[in-house]
Amino acid sequence: MLPGKVLIHDLELHAYHGWHKHEGEFGQPYLIHLELETDLSRAAGTDHLTDALDYGDIVATTKDIFTTKRHKLVESAAVELARGLLARFAPVDAVFVRVMKLKPPIPERIAAAGVELRLTRTDLDA
Repeated sequence: MLPGKVLIHDLELHAYHGWHKHEGEFGQPYLIHLELETDLSRAAGTDHLTDALDYGDIVATTKDIFTTKRHKLVESAAVELARGLLARFAPVDAVFVRVMKLKPPIPERIAAAGVELRLTRTDLDA
């Protein structure tokens, strides 16, 4: 066993999450960071893509999950994303998700606001 992580950093997606009416109408950019915990031994040993988690597939799945359904809260969107990634990628034991809203609807100037969480397969059964 070779425990490791597959990383997707700074994936920018446009989605329609938010409590306010204009967020649902116009949407806004989000920055997503993922860490998928998995056993890397097979991929490292064979050096073949079919034995690894495909970055493109992870990104496409993330986009589909994150942009298809509208959530009022980023917390809800992040949990659904984590659950969806665990459901889609069987070799993943746990997933860390950080979702940052790049233009939060507040008057103060900040770079972003968001949430992060880690969900394991055990958490799904609880």
